[in-house]
Amino acid sequence: MSIEEELEKYNQLKIDLLKMSKCIEDCDISQKELYQNICLEYSKELKNAKNALASKYGIKACQCCNLP
Repeated sequence: MSIEEELEKYNQLKIDLLKMSKCIEDCDISQKELYQNICLEYSKELKNAKNALASKYGIKACQCCNLP
């Protein structure tokens, strides 16, 4: 994958995670756990993509995500 493709993948993951997190706010209580689990998986994949960008290209993505 090229750097452009990897950055595009990273940004798309962020967009998708934001969309899914919005679903948590708007969904029925019975669906909350489903969307929380989906968000958790997106978060894991986003972290992997961020680490790949850092190790492969030396790109450090947004540090605001690393707040304690």
